[in-house]
Amino acid sequence: MLVRRFPRVVAAVAAVATAATLAGCGGSSTIANNTGTSPEVRQAVTDTYDRFFSTSIPVEEKPALLENGQAFTQALKDRADSTIAKKSRVTVSDVASTGPDSADVIFTVSFGGLPMLRNRKGGAIRTGGTWKVTQATFCSLLQMQGGAPPVCETGSSTTAAVPSN
Repeated sequence: MLVRRFPRVVAAVAAVATAATLAGCGGSSTIANNTGTSPEVRQAVTDTYDRFFSTSIPVEEKPALLENGQAFTQALKDRADSTIAKKSRVTVSDVASTGPDSADVIFTVSFGGLPMLRNRKGGAIRTGGTWKVTQATFCSLLQMQGGAPPVCETGSSTTAAVPSN
């Protein structure tokens, strides 16, 4: 019985250690002067982040929620199978419009119910009428995990909200 549980215990310890390491990289961010953001934009961006980072949404639907999402298909599939992704949750605490089709987002990544990356600054962009998590936001998280695909090196096609470290 112990032998069968050992791989799961090792995976859980490794995931917690990785999450704790990521927590040390997190910076604190705030959004200034966000009073001009409509409730509709706040809700749409929050819903996008909730769906994109949710483990209950099929991985095949995630590229549509991410800027340049088709370039991340394999990274999204790989992330969906990771222990970190399965036990992580993202909570949006603030959204501020930075233009008609872009917004800054403050979010926290929790692992196993414990906040590990607090008040991260990310971004959202509206393309074709749909809000998406910015490529820069997703790449910054992948880079902290040590598994960013080459597309992250090319940068985002937009200037919307580059996350802080």
